[in-house]
Amino acid sequence: MKRWGVLVAAGESRRMGEHGSKIWIRIAGQSTMAWSLLHFVGGGEWAGGTVVCRDRDRDAIQQLLDDLGYLGWDTVSGGAFRHESVTHGLSSLRTRGMMSDDVVLIHDAARILVTESLIRLVSEAAERFGAAIPVVPVVDTVKQVNRDDWCVERTLDRSRLALAQTPQGFRAEWIEGAYQSWSSGVPTDDSQVVEAMGRFVSWVPGDTDNRKLTTPEDLGWFAWKVAERHGV
Repeated sequence: MKRWGVLVAAGESRRMGEHGSKIWIRIAGQSTMAWSLLHFVGGGEWAGGTVVCRDRDRDAIQQLLDDLGYLGWDTVSGGAFRHESVTHGLSSLRTRGMMSDDVVLIHDAARILVTESLIRLVSEAAERFGAAIPVVPVVDTVKQVNRDDWCVERTLDRSRLALAQTPQGFRAEWIEGAYQSWSSGVPTDDSQVVEAMGRFVSWVPGDTDNRKLTTPEDLGWFAWKVAERHGV
């Protein structure tokens, strides 16, 4: 059984406003794309992998991969939606030798601080159970509300709720088959399409530092965390 990776970086970064594409914003002297590659690609042992990105970014990302010495990794063009980008990445890996019983880890490039230990934890659980995702506890009180009449309907039991992160790991045939069968609109993550197939999805403890860079307000926190981790 081999381990493959898909790094998803094809988003339009609309919420970053005047900062433009989030993958090229510089933090501590390097682009966020470089930090993502260093932590995800550099943090795992891979049979190979691909970065799914916009056409206009492919050459620059491939150059980063080459400069970092990440052999076995290439780029492929993404789709209009994240789940389409993931299927492009899976198809690319299949043509490069990914087998049905191999494990593939799918990660959002915007989570630039993923750790080697989390990659290993998800990978081992996916190898054992066929599917695994990292989750973190919900710490705030969660309300179910009616947005039409501004009514708070009830308080949910947060002990049974969790927030999903990436990387999410799957047996290759599971995630490929799930996406081929998916017909319910735009999924919010990869686990959702596997769950819809009736597959068992296991969970492992996530990492509160494995946050997603989403808005300009996030940049200060990420700069602090990168400096804390790397001393830059």
